[in-house]
Amino acid sequence: MEPSDIKTQVLTQTPSDTAGMAPDVAAALASRYEILDPLGDGGMGLVYRARDRETGEVLALKLLRPEIARDPAMMERFKNELRLARRITHKNVCRIYDFNRVGDVASITMEYVDGESLRAYLKRAGRLTPERTIDLARQISSGLGEAHAQGVVHRDLKPENVMLARDGLVKIMDFGIARALGGDATTTRTIVGTPEYMAPEQSQGRNIDQRADLYALGLILYECLTGRRAFSGATPVEVALKQLKERPVPPRKFLAATPPHLEAIVMRCLEKEPARRYASVSELQRALTPSLAMPRRAPGWRLRAAVFASVAVLTFVFAHKTMRHAGSSPPPTTLARVAAPAAAGETRLPPLTVRRPDGVRQDEATVREGGNPIYLDMRQDTRDRRESLFLIQRAARHGNPRAQFALAEMYEQGRGVARDPVEAYAWYKRAAALGYEQAYQAIQRLKPVLTDGDIAVAERRASRR
Repeated sequence: MEPSDIKTQVLTQTPSDTAGMAPDVAAALASRYEILDPLGDGGMGLVYRARDRETGEVLALKLLRPEIARDPAMMERFKNELRLARRITHKNVCRIYDFNRVGDVASITMEYVDGESLRAYLKRAGRLTPERTIDLARQISSGLGEAHAQGVVHRDLKPENVMLARDGLVKIMDFGIARALGGDATTTRTIVGTPEYMAPEQSQGRNIDQRADLYALGLILYECLTGRRAFSGATPVEVALKQLKERPVPPRKFLAATPPHLEAIVMRCLEKEPARRYASVSELQRALTPSLAMPRRAPGWRLRAAVFASVAVLTFVFAHKTMRHAGSSPPPTTLARVAAPAAAGETRLPPLTVRRPDGVRQDEATVREGGNPIYLDMRQDTRDRRESLFLIQRAARHGNPRAQFALAEMYEQGRGVARDPVEAYAWYKRAAALGYEQAYQAIQRLKPVLTDGDIAVAERRASRR
């Protein structure tokens, strides 16, 4: 087994007998368990698939190596695995059943997962599709959320400790080196884990919290998308230094089909400073939820809402100015009913009524604001993302704060445009200057992820608009 596979609990099933087990160990366990076949060989011991003679249940049986079982400190660590893991009851976390000792033989029984580790899958398949990566992220984060709610940080999350069951369920394994949040400072600063999947603060021996697990999750998702590790090197020290000093190459450099919103999620998880990552699993899950619900190749509900809010505001401005200049005799008008674009399978929004002056083609509406015409092309065949972006950009440049906020969101999330946090900050700044309340919150959210130079550039852009 490779060094990186140390402490993997369950590997792909390999039919065999118990010939590799010491006779005295087999005899000690035979009264309670029927050993079926070996599952893996980790740093702390051997793992077998076994049947409990009392209950008939098939489970995984982990045996401590004899030299470890005789070490009181190591035994305490092994028992700690049981105490911590038992606090976590969740479908995405492997259940721990019991701890047993027969003479010098110590063992732990746990849920048997019929499947393979994520590491084994990646070695065979290379990488996961973006859709499956999102599902993996959702399930792992769900299990981590329960662990963090119980005050437990995994601290060694990696593909070897993630199981893919045949029924599609994802299970987190091995909370053996986890530590309770807020525990003893000396214990908390102990450097444990796997260098390739350690958060920078973890490799430095600093205090860590749940955000270290989110960093490790980001590394896993990166590897699932690209088929390669975010950081690699000839030695663990080289890898640790890269974790501290280098930024990973964005996934889309290796896989152009990576959805921008998913890349943004992964890169935020991989921020060097914990304060710039997601603050909690809940925040990460909220970022994942729109990406799961958003139909592919179709505008999201926020984009559509922004378009029609902009059109409504501009229509009102035009009608108000027309009535003011013409007194009680408004010019002849024609009503053009324009249906909202809807993705396949979605409920179509009620039609939007646009007041259009006579003489204008039936397939477009003209709105004048500040003396500058804005053409809203209403032809059915042009209702796509590009048209929506055009409408929002024009409304934003003509001083509509709602459109400015919507455009900033698009730049921040890389939705419909290339992701550009600096441009997003500039548009949030413009919306805030016009009193748009939500823009103030967005600015505070973006500040930690931008450098002072980035903010200066954004401020200059905002002042010119």
